[in-house]
Amino acid sequence: MATIAVLGGGNGGFAAAAHLTALGERVHLYSRSAETLRVARERGGIAYSGAAGEGLAPVACLTNDLAEALAGAELVMLCVPATAFADLARALAPLLAQAGGPPLLLNPGNTGGSLVFRRLLIEAGCADPPPIAETNTLTYICRKQGEGEVYISSLVQHVRLATLPAPAVETLWPLLSRLYPSLRPVEHVLVTALSNVNAVLHPPGMVLSAAWIEHSGGDFRYYYDAGTPAVAQVMADLDRERLAVAAAWGLALEPFPKLFADLGSTSPEAGASGSFLRMLRESAPNQFIKAPASLDSRYLHEDIPFGLVPMSELGRALGVATPVMDALVTLASSMNRRDYRATGWGLARLGLPPAREAALALLR
Repeated sequence: MATIAVLGGGNGGFAAAAHLTALGERVHLYSRSAETLRVARERGGIAYSGAAGEGLAPVACLTNDLAEALAGAELVMLCVPATAFADLARALAPLLAQAGGPPLLLNPGNTGGSLVFRRLLIEAGCADPPPIAETNTLTYICRKQGEGEVYISSLVQHVRLATLPAPAVETLWPLLSRLYPSLRPVEHVLVTALSNVNAVLHPPGMVLSAAWIEHSGGDFRYYYDAGTPAVAQVMADLDRERLAVAAAWGLALEPFPKLFADLGSTSPEAGASGSFLRMLRESAPNQFIKAPASLDSRYLHEDIPFGLVPMSELGRALGVATPVMDALVTLASSMNRRDYRATGWGLARLGLPPAREAALALLR
């Protein structure tokens, strides 16, 4: 049994806390909001159902105190949107400053999250941060059902994992592979960054379905009803740019439909076909998930500045054009009256020099 501090009271945090508790681990679940944990406290745990089974997970510690959550933890797992990274890094820095602090897992890391989080910890006074692992997507497809229950439609398979620094994976692997046996370690965190699932999956549908979202309040199946030929085509063009950026950085990554199928999020046949439309239509775990209720959504606030912007900037550093990425960033910024390019993760925020070999040396 390991003690795992799970930070975040949203869909992913509840899913991780329930699933890992059901596996026999000791979980400390932290949320800033007392109300988020109230029902679980009253019930004596988190009710869960779906792919991880069904029951009431008696989470060992439900707390709004970050120090209490980290007490005795062998791993700190962050299941929070990238919009929360800066505040959480400042709060964690003094707790991690002492030598030998527990390693971190960003589940998920978005596009370069481990690099950003390491820099934020150092700026907040943690001069020697612990190793930081990151995944390319959340290890669950899940949705909370009210404040005390979570439905897990998929335990995502073959999630890509990398660590900063890269050799730290050897130390973290025994625990992480026990928690998630199908994790797939990759070379370094630029691989996980450029394999960011949500950066490809969310922005095209949000931008092209904006009027429908505002008119209906999101009352349609986001991945299925909005999985139209036009959305699929934009997604395919976006993915070609992602692969071109990766190639410029010396990485040969899988086309998105194949990656999505390998994660268990669509049928193997759809993945092999290369068709984005078929990939969306045959995504059983996502089929009944509704669209966001408005454009004030992490599908834009997170997946544009911390998903597409850093991909675009990684391309720009090496002279790779990304017109579809850039158009999505521009249109999303216009729709929400936010400058996502300015607030997003450029190379400076990632802490990477623009020269390829110098940047890659920092990852290894």
